[in-house]
Amino acid sequence: MKLRLTVYTFVMFFLAGCGVIPYVPAEYELRTGLIQPFTVNGDVTVSNVQGSTDEAIVYSYMGTKLASDYKAITQVMVDQTTKEIIKNSNSVSENHSKTIDLTITYLKSTYIAFYWKSELRFTATLGNGVIIEKTVNHGSGVVQQDLDGCIAESVMEFLNDPKVVAYLSE
Repeated sequence: MKLRLTVYTFVMFFLAGCGVIPYVPAEYELRTGLIQPFTVNGDVTVSNVQGSTDEAIVYSYMGTKLASDYKAITQVMVDQTTKEIIKNSNSVSENHSKTIDLTITYLKSTYIAFYWKSELRFTATLGNGVIIEKTVNHGSGVVQQDLDGCIAESVMEFLNDPKVVAYLSE
């Protein structure tokens, strides 16, 4: 009887630690020089076209889960992309209008022995009809930084893509 009570008590304490914790995505600032300077011919509008606000588990390990939704995660990428375009571009004209539609379809961080490794998948549709799909990996010693850093690294890889640079300058 005492053994059974001890086991039940242990299980209850273990399960009390289980549950879903909200992950609130935040911008992880990119240092100057990570995105090559580029020319923008016109005004650029970056839009969040992710329609899903369903819960998405972005991290799960030993009873701990972090959850957000892809619309909120995409919005962080949209905001950071807009900020980085302003920070890294030289505008040559305001007579043109450029659009970029972004959608994040996957973000997941995995624990690997004192280290986290994340993967993010996104699609960008440029105003000229070009569709860019990328998978970006990131790693960190802190899970929150891993997730936020993966979003930032996605922005960096996106804005360094030759197709994006060509579109913005045309």
